Formats: sequence, C-alpha cells, structure tokens
Amino acid sequence: MEVFGIIVVLVIVSAVWGAIKKQRELDAAKQAYHQSLEQLKQKPADPELRQSTLAKGRHYSNLTRDKKGVTMFDEVALMNDINAACAGASAFQTRESASQGPSIEDRLKRLSGLHSSGAITDEEYSCRRATILSEV
Repeated sequence: MEVFGIIVVLVIVSAVWGAIKKQRELDAAKQAYHQSLEQLKQKPADPELRQSTLAKGRHYSNLTRDKKGVTMFDEVALMNDINAACAGASAFQTRESASQGPSIEDRLKRLSGLHSSGAITDEEYSCRRATILSEV
C-alpha cells in the first residue's frame, strides 16, 4: 500500500512539474515575441528582424496550441501584429523609392522593350506591368 501511495505522489509531482515547465516555455516564447515586436518598431524596415519576429510568433502560437501547428487565424494575427509594428516603414519606403530610381513611365517602357524582344513571356509582362502600375 505504501508503494502505491509513493507511485501516486510521483505521478502527481511529475504532472505538476510538466505543467510548470510547459508554462515557463510558453512565457519565454511570449516574452521573446513581444521583445521582437518592440525591436521591430525601432527598425521597421529590417527584413531579417521581420522574419525573426514572424518565426518567434509562430513558435509562440504553436506552443499555445499544444504544439499542434499554427492555424491560418494565427498567421493572420501575427501578420497584423507585425504590420502594426512596421506601420511607419511602408510610408517611408514609398517616399524613398519614389525619389530614387527610374520613373514609372521609364520602367513601363523598359518592360515593353523586354516583352517586344521576347526576353519575357506574356504572363511575366502582365504580372510585372500590374506590379508597376500598383505603385501609382
């Protein structure tokens, strides 16, 4: 009977220890994700930091779902967090790219020349043309 009691106590202690360990891992992942979001607010145009933040968010999300994978809802929520942290960068990049490089007209002329010469396919031409026009 004493052996049975010891086994029950060991099972309970093991379960509690596992829960504590899981909670610590979850807290550490959450803290790492939020720290990365804060860093991203300081450097919103840094693609490596953006990618790292997404990876940390996916890890945290996976832990909240008991390691059963990241859902589409989680991906959307992560991207919303990241886009909010980077909100000022897109306006800055748009102004910066507008002031540098060839104009849209020049880019369209060059693209048309590549298409006429056969260097790119009709599909590539249409896709790239739409991309250039979306910047207007």
